[in-house]
Amino acid sequence: MRLDIGGMTLALALCTAAPGASAQDVLKLAQAASPSESATAQRLVGVAAWNTLVGNSLTGKEDGETLVEYYAPDGTAKSMLGNEISTGKWALVGETICFQYSDQNEMECYKLEVMGNTVTFTDQKGTGTRYEILKGNPKGL
Repeated sequence: MRLDIGGMTLALALCTAAPGASAQDVLKLAQAASPSESATAQRLVGVAAWNTLVGNSLTGKEDGETLVEYYAPDGTAKSMLGNEISTGKWALVGETICFQYSDQNEMECYKLEVMGNTVTFTDQKGTGTRYEILKGNPKGL
C-alpha cells in the first residue's frame, strides 16, 4: 500500500506473518515493497523546480570552495562562498531563474532541473552545474 503525505510517498507492507516468521522476515517484505528513491524522484523544471528552492538553500563546490546559497521568498538571494557572503536578488523570467548580485554588473540566468534533492543549473552556454538542496536556511544567511 502506498500513502502520499505532503508530496512524499511512503510504502507500507501489510502482511500476515506466518507462525514462526521473524521480525527480519517482515522487514524484508517491507523493504521489498518500498520503491527506490530514484523511482519516486520526480523531474521538475522551470517554475515547478524553482518553487522547490524558494525558502531553501543549496550547497556544492565552486572553484574548490564550498558554496551555500539561500533563496528567500521576498526575492533576496544570499550566497556564501568560503567565508565571503554576498547579497543579491532573484527573479523568475519565464522558465528561467535570473540572479543579480551586488558584485556583478550583469544578470545571470539559468534553466533549472530538480530531481529528488539535487538541482542542476544550466547556463546559456549549456553548461550544467549540480548542487544538493538543503531544507530551510541552515547557515542563517
